[in-house]
Amino acid sequence: MASLFFIAAALALSISAAAWWLEHTVFDPERSEEIADAVLQDDQIRRQIATVIADHTARRLDLPAREVRATVERVALTPGGGAVLSAIVAQGHARVIGLREQPVRIGPRLLVEATRDERVALLPAVTLPIEKIMPISIIRESTDWLIPIAAIAGAVLMLIGLVVHPVRADALFGLGSLFVFVGLMLVLVAYVVPVAIVPALDDSTWTAAIPIIAKENANTVFLGAGGLVLGGLAVIIGSAAIGRRRTWRTPVTTSRYDQRHWS
Repeated sequence: MASLFFIAAALALSISAAAWWLEHTVFDPERSEEIADAVLQDDQIRRQIATVIADHTARRLDLPAREVRATVERVALTPGGGAVLSAIVAQGHARVIGLREQPVRIGPRLLVEATRDERVALLPAVTLPIEKIMPISIIRESTDWLIPIAAIAGAVLMLIGLVVHPVRADALFGLGSLFVFVGLMLVLVAYVVPVAIVPALDDSTWTAAIPIIAKENANTVFLGAGGLVLGGLAVIIGSAAIGRRRTWRTPVTTSRYDQRHWS
């Protein structure tokens, strides 16, 4: 019975931990700002930014829009391109996941840096057509309540398991299960959901930013998950060994009525 409580606790705590990771990576605009170079490698996102800027500035520069667009795309792909457009990437990311109500606007300073031409400094800001993506926003909002609720439920279940049957082997089994579940849930929630499920829910241009951020964190996710699963399995095996040792050491009691007396 106690093992069931420990398993349920491990499952709840693993959901909380995985949701916390998701909230602080895929749903964190600061993270997308840090890896703006990677986000701008996506053709659709980069082309949308370049097209909006080109259409807005081409007449001022007296150049064909396609030429200006090509310039902006080249700038975006340079090593410093991410630094130039990082704020726009972060704002677009925030807009998509529902953290930003204001539209994403490219001001005169960024127009100059993106086009490499001071003549556009007098132009007004231009708005990128980025809207909140409801399925992604719902997933993000669910993490706000899922993290504390799952954590509290897991802690309560763990406590009940200890009270019902506070045996060291069962407690170790629960701890090992926690490690295994956290590792598996981390891969499912932090990688599979943003990389495979989110793009299937919506095909908007900026949806691509979500799997890009997840892939940038993939090494950490898989290494951490692998370590947790292996460590958890080791603890579970150890708990089984302790349980067997305890069984062997338990004395066998016999009733006095089973004893035979010989005269």
